[in-house]
Amino acid sequence: MKAARASRTSRVSRTSRRARAAVVLALTLASGACTYPLTAEPPSSTSSSDSQAALPESPVADFFAHEMLNRGAPAVVVQIKVRGREWSQAYGSQDVETGEPVAVTDRIQAGGITQSMVAVSVLKLVQEGKLGLEDPVTEYFPEFEQLVHPPGPVTIRSLLNHSSGLPDAPDAILKALPTKQAIDTRFSIEDYLRMAGSVPWTHANFQLFRYSDANYFALAAIVQKLRGRPIGDVLKSDIFVPLGMSHTSLAAEPDRDARDMIQSYEFIDGERINASQPEYLVASPAEGVISTVGDINTFYAALMQGRLLTADTLRDMQTLWQENHGLGLQRWNDECTNGFYYGYGGSTWFASIALTTTDGSRQIAMSFAYPSDTDKHIESTDGSGQPEFEQLRQVAIATMNGLC
Repeated sequence: MKAARASRTSRVSRTSRRARAAVVLALTLASGACTYPLTAEPPSSTSSSDSQAALPESPVADFFAHEMLNRGAPAVVVQIKVRGREWSQAYGSQDVETGEPVAVTDRIQAGGITQSMVAVSVLKLVQEGKLGLEDPVTEYFPEFEQLVHPPGPVTIRSLLNHSSGLPDAPDAILKALPTKQAIDTRFSIEDYLRMAGSVPWTHANFQLFRYSDANYFALAAIVQKLRGRPIGDVLKSDIFVPLGMSHTSLAAEPDRDARDMIQSYEFIDGERINASQPEYLVASPAEGVISTVGDINTFYAALMQGRLLTADTLRDMQTLWQENHGLGLQRWNDECTNGFYYGYGGSTWFASIALTTTDGSRQIAMSFAYPSDTDKHIESTDGSGQPEFEQLRQVAIATMNGLC
């Protein structure tokens, strides 16, 4: 892994220059009047609606997408919605091996957006009085102590906002297994937590923000015990079916033959592997949801509009701890209203982000499959250390701030 990272230094430098150029354009466009930006030329291929309700294209998103294609990304998909109007676009190929054009309705790894969905199912249990945010995890999941050896009490709330101090598992997994084998290994909730528990807790970090996918594995274990069903089935009944999210799942088995799944690849030891639905992410309650940008926007609009949780519970979810994290939500400044956007972003073999206003009237969901020569992605599923993900985040924010 270290040798691979070193060999990519020059590529990353070139990518960073392109990334900075895209971000400069995004921020320049967003710093003007707060109206939706127009462009003179249409995109080379579009999936936008031709109706009067369609928005003009976003030059910020369009520029970014072409930059990523030039960098080697197989595909980029984006959907922007503003007060009932929509602009959506797909760039690149669903599969670089076949050259099949990508569609906006093709599915992606939603990554950390999974955590917002799991948090909703946890908070539904809180609303029903079956769970308390300040309750100790061991009250509902006694095995937690044996699996991860916490140095003190851990609450439900601290799992939701990543303040538990719980270590994550990737370092231990990559020490135990070669990278390709790690990607090809499916981890049960207990297996994943056991690996996380083999990493020492840092007492200085206890009760401070420390991002860890293991938090959401523990939450999924609790939801499964209280509901008596797999976490994927709970998400389906709590969210996917009621909202008509027919392209979204947290499946127990991958669907690698699906014709609507964007393909992502990575080179490991000189071999290109398909990482579109790797075993490592199958059924992961932290990163494993498969969805579309349209379904993701549907979810966050419903959440912000109070169709999934009560107003009091939603306010609890939006309450920040550190690093702009609430209970399964992230927050960014909304320059149009002097308020906030809520949503989530994360990085697997795709980079995905979604931002929604507090009333759900303005939204963006955007995702791309990483170039196959990028060093990915077991180590930093929150997007940290990935310049492409940081570029995506800045472009999404700049685009939203131009949609007043």
